[in-house]
Order: sequence, then C-alpha cells, then structure tokens
Amino acid sequence: MITSGWKDFETLESHIAREQTMHPESRGVFSNLLRRIGLATKIISSKVQRAGLVDVLGKEGAVNVQGEEQMKLDVLANEVVKATLGWMPPIGGFGTEEEEQVTLFERHEGEGQYVVMFDPLDGSSNIDANVSVGTIFSIHRRISTGPKPELRDFLQPGHRQVAAGYVIYGSSTMFVYTTGRGVHGFTLDPEIGEYILSHENIRIPDRCHCFSSNDSNYSKWDEGTKKFADHIRYSKQGRYANVTSRYIGSLVSDFHRNLLYGGVFMYPADAKTGKGKLRLLYELAPVAMLAEQAGGTASDGKQRILDIQPTEVHQRVPVVIGNKEEVELYEEFVRKCQE
Repeated sequence: MITSGWKDFETLESHIAREQTMHPESRGVFSNLLRRIGLATKIISSKVQRAGLVDVLGKEGAVNVQGEEQMKLDVLANEVVKATLGWMPPIGGFGTEEEEQVTLFERHEGEGQYVVMFDPLDGSSNIDANVSVGTIFSIHRRISTGPKPELRDFLQPGHRQVAAGYVIYGSSTMFVYTTGRGVHGFTLDPEIGEYILSHENIRIPDRCHCFSSNDSNYSKWDEGTKKFADHIRYSKQGRYANVTSRYIGSLVSDFHRNLLYGGVFMYPADAKTGKGKLRLLYELAPVAMLAEQAGGTASDGKQRILDIQPTEVHQRVPVVIGNKEEVELYEEFVRKCQE
C-alpha cells in the first residue's frame, strides 16, 4: 500500500504480495512470475504508445503459424515476452501464438514448475488504425515430472489454469488477472510506472448491454446461432430492449468492454467447416477463466470452454462468452436446432 498525500492506493506488486500471505507455504515463486509478466507488459505498452514514432507500425513481411501476416509490433511484443520471462527458473516452458512450436527448458531439480502461454499482441490487425490491442496470458502448473516439460503440460483443460489475465493497451493501459480468487484490474500510472488497483473484484453486470459479433459472417452461421443473434438484437422486450451492437475485432477489447458493462461476445463456428477462429490455449481458456471468476461463463455451444481437452497447441474453437444467462440461452438455441 502506498500513501500519496491523503489518498492510499494499492499497486499490483503489493496486491500480489498480499495474496501471497494467504499461502504460508508459498516461497514467492509464483508471485515473482506474475510480477515479471507485469514488467513485460509495461515494456510492450511503451512500445505500443510510441508505435507511430519508432517505425513499428505496419506489416513485418512474414507470415505466422496461423497463416496470418505478422505485424511489426507482433514480432516486437513476442520478443519482449521471451526476453523478459525466458530466463526465469520457475518457467519450464512457454508457447506463444506467433510460433509453431512451444519452447522447452531443462531446469534444475525443484525448478521449471510452470508453463506459460501468451498471445503477445491480440488484435494486431487493428494496430495501424490505432485501435486498442492487448496481451493475453495463461499459466499452468506442470503435470510432467522430468527435468524438461512435455507437450502434455501445455495441453491441459482450462479449469487447471492457476492464473490467467490480459493487458489492454488503449486510452490507458490496464492489467486484469485472476488466480482463482476473483478478478482484479490495475491501471498503469505512467508518472510512477506502476499498475494501480482501479477495479477490485470485478463482476459482470447482470444485464445484456452489448452484443458483440462479426455480423459479416452471418450467412456462415448455423441455424441455432442465427436465431440466437436475431433474438438478442431484435427483441424489443425485457432484457434485450436496450441491447446495443458493439464489435471491435480485438478479443481483449470486446471482452473487456463486456466484462465492465455486461453483454455477450461470440465468434461461432463456420457452419460448413465446423471450426472456430479463436485459439483455445492462447485466447479462449484465459478469458473464459476470467469470465467465470467474474460471474459469467463461456461455451463452444455444447460444452464449457474450460472443460475442453486440447488436442493441439494452436487449436481453434468456437465461442460465446459473457453473461451466464445469454451463454446458456445460446446453448439452448443450438440444441433445439440440432434435435
């Protein structure tokens, strides 16, 4: 806790330290990992804020493992994450959305307890338009016991995450995370270079204020998804009378808005291919954990996102996420249309 004149405020550092005291057996390893993620995102934030001045806007010229053109800031953010976290003894390995293979480290006995997954710069296709982007992270405790982690350490269902969060780089930079005891948000104060607790114990408001979807894909949706979307958007009674459509195209931005205002975001499967667009491990499992900790939920239309057993590192799945009532309603529409 820091006192500045008459006002007391809590930093991310002190909040992590306070949470650590709830676990007398803790040696501070996990806390240090969270602090280091905070540092990496401060560095990325500074680069994002200066993007137009240091020639890092635009395309890099390469294509990532997803078949998408990499933006210069994508590559830079990825390197920042690797350089900031790669040396830490508690990290046995990490994977990023920008690289095909996960990175594995051979550590000494008692080290390498965790694997970390990142989307270093979510929404990067919006960079040149100065739209908010973000970093998403997910932390798992290893399940293998050797000196070097294995692929199965990464391919764990989301309910086994020990922490998840994101940082949104917009009009301000905000760090939002959970360790399974609620969701807390910290806003970066550029004057002192610290994240300050600004949103304690975030709960999704029990209302459907925003409906977020890429409507250009409407013709590709299955019948249940179309009926759900029409019901939310065009119903003029009760809960949906004042729903507004809001879609940015950056998962962090869309989810963050709905987390604070209430609503639902969806990126369903293509009806022909049955595949979704968003990545399970790098994007959806982390935000699903946050949603549930804030009183919401996330589903692929048939099952809870956090219960999906991953089969590959870059697996994509459909999603609807936000208020519990709307997600359950979506599952009901899908189920009825498949009967």
